[in-house]
Amino acid sequence: MRGQGRRGLLALSLALVTAAAVTTACSAGEAAPTGSPAASDTTTVPAAPARPQVTVAEATRALKDILAADAVLGAADPQRLTDQNQLLKQARDGYLALTQAAFTSAASMKQDTPLRTWGEPQLLVPRLNQGPAWFAAVVDRRDAGGRARPALLTVVRAGQGWQISSMSLLDTAPPEIARDAEGYAAALGADDPGVQISPRLMAPLHATTAEEGRAGFATGLIADGPHTTAHATEIISLREEGKHEGLGYDSIFAAANYPVHALRTADGGALIMYSLIRTTTWTAKIYHSAEDLLAKVPEDQREDHRKTLKKEVRIVETQQYVSTVPPKSSRELARVIGYVGGITRVTSS
Repeated sequence: MRGQGRRGLLALSLALVTAAAVTTACSAGEAAPTGSPAASDTTTVPAAPARPQVTVAEATRALKDILAADAVLGAADPQRLTDQNQLLKQARDGYLALTQAAFTSAASMKQDTPLRTWGEPQLLVPRLNQGPAWFAAVVDRRDAGGRARPALLTVVRAGQGWQISSMSLLDTAPPEIARDAEGYAAALGADDPGVQISPRLMAPLHATTAEEGRAGFATGLIADGPHTTAHATEIISLREEGKHEGLGYDSIFAAANYPVHALRTADGGALIMYSLIRTTTWTAKIYHSAEDLLAKVPEDQREDHRKTLKKEVRIVETQQYVSTVPPKSSRELARVIGYVGGITRVTSS
């Protein structure tokens, strides 16, 4: 029933978006022809574009400060609570939830959080005139062993400062971003009609694919992969595995209540950054399976739940994604190209 309800809502949303786009196109096609305006003796000088909310220079300084602080405070030995608090002040939204969880997990295991450093960023600064100020950047993140992997960050203005809203590690290089003559990117609105999946619908459609696989409403819109249909296959497998252990299993994906950011790609598609919340529940169906239930709790939190866990454990993950969406005219599928996630909450009863 949950899947049918979700599919119904998504079907209605897509139908409304499609209908609006078709109506606009038809109206444009039926417009009466008009004559060319008479030539003027005076030459009209195009107005200079308005100064964007965030300039490239401002974004460059902001990101440099954030990454420098992250590298210095993250490398402190030993790591102090004051250092961690400073890093948390640079985070918000899903990135804040993941950062807090990483510190909590490291403390319970009596370890420091992993050391990381950053390379030179490639800035993606949209020309914004109103609304929340933000920008994105692609930058290599190096671990303690020197291994580098590109990450895509979204950074949002918070008062007089800046905070990281999301960070995903990329599996493939991001597509080329459309830029104007001054190098600014184009941000997409939440309901942009020029792409196959609007930024607003990307997260719920991804959630449907992850939870229901090819049986979900997004079949034919989002490509199969480890972050989409593979989850649905895993859910079926773990549900069967749980039955043999006397455990019930369920796992639900949902769009997170965090900002969605999107940029226009050079081919007319979209690069979308968004978050999902995955909630996994294990339930003891018979009395003696309570010990098996404890094994489902993450190792770093088992002692916290050993005395309280009797019947059920619920594990919440925050997942941050980057996906590419083709233009409306394309037959390509949307693809997940970046991900970072982790367990951000565990409850038991």
